[in-house]
Amino acid sequence: MSVLIKLRDQRNLSEAENQVREYILRYPKRVLEYTVYDLARESFTSPATIVRLCKKLDIKGFSRLKVLLAEETKYFQNIKLNLLDTTTIEKDDSPGAIIDKITNISIKTIEETRVLVNEEELLRVARLMKDANIIDFYGIGASSLVAVDGQFKFMRIGKNVIVHQHYDRQYVQAVNSDASHLGIIISYSGETKEMLQIAGILQKNGTPVVAVTSSGENSLNRIADHNLFVTAKETVFRSGAMASRTAQLYVIDLLYAIYCSLDYDEIIQKIQKTRIDQVK
Repeated sequence: MSVLIKLRDQRNLSEAENQVREYILRYPKRVLEYTVYDLARESFTSPATIVRLCKKLDIKGFSRLKVLLAEETKYFQNIKLNLLDTTTIEKDDSPGAIIDKITNISIKTIEETRVLVNEEELLRVARLMKDANIIDFYGIGASSLVAVDGQFKFMRIGKNVIVHQHYDRQYVQAVNSDASHLGIIISYSGETKEMLQIAGILQKNGTPVVAVTSSGENSLNRIADHNLFVTAKETVFRSGAMASRTAQLYVIDLLYAIYCSLDYDEIIQKIQKTRIDQVK
């Protein structure tokens, strides 16, 4: 997990904690030379505020935070990632400028999400999918489109996959699930009321829950048994919706490819068999 991305995406911070967050994100290299008292002075806060922020990030103290910052700032510099950069479509942008901005948003969103990818967790989820009798995808709004994409991919390779775009049907789907199912809930915010209700039902039914959600602490990733984290550049009209969809699709693609690698030869045959131009 990237501490810088987690710091940027962290929600529910106090005003003072947010001041520390903004300072670290803006000047990470300076922070490497600071004591906790230096950072408190420069961010107009207190050492206690910095300690509380570290706890919210699940980091054991300011010294550990500096170690993680040292590792990440060098890496982000090498791949030219600016975590504070935002890209918005302006009123007078030309079509060419819009094309360039959207292209940059998509590339940077995938690069940031790659930093969050946990290979072992992806492999664990892929194996759970292989063992499940039924895979249930859940999502509302733009996330429901990602769920449909996941359904089609795994249906092609012979998995019994269910997805409904209307919430009332998703609710029934969850109520009828059991331990032989695997529930994959897609929600960038992790706070969508309907998806939290679905997660609670699945948990009660003994259905393993996988969340595709943001790296910041949220209600969904606290409930889920497994978390696949994504991040999103702020985009277009100062909204992350377009980028979050790109990141979610990217993670589903990774999951699908790793799943296929578990039984490569057999799955390649299934993919060939289900090509549309092969269907008579």
